Amino acid sequence: MSGQRKWLRTWARIVGMPIGLTDDDKPEFQPISQISVKRALAARTFWIVLHVVTCIMIIAGNIKNLFF
Repeated sequence: MSGQRKWLRTWARIVGMPIGLTDDDKPEFQPISQISVKRALAARTFWIVLHVVTCIMIIAGNIKNLFF
């Protein structure tokens, strides 16, 4: 398994979207294709990054207002 594929599987499990090696793997809870899982995973990743960036900006703005 390549490093990129291993990272993809790890990230998928972190955000709660288990992904198999191929479309032929027996799915435990998600009977959808690999491409659909990857698209949903990309959307969830974007959403998580957006929240993290937003929180950082809010904290930075509050620090600026309080101390400068």
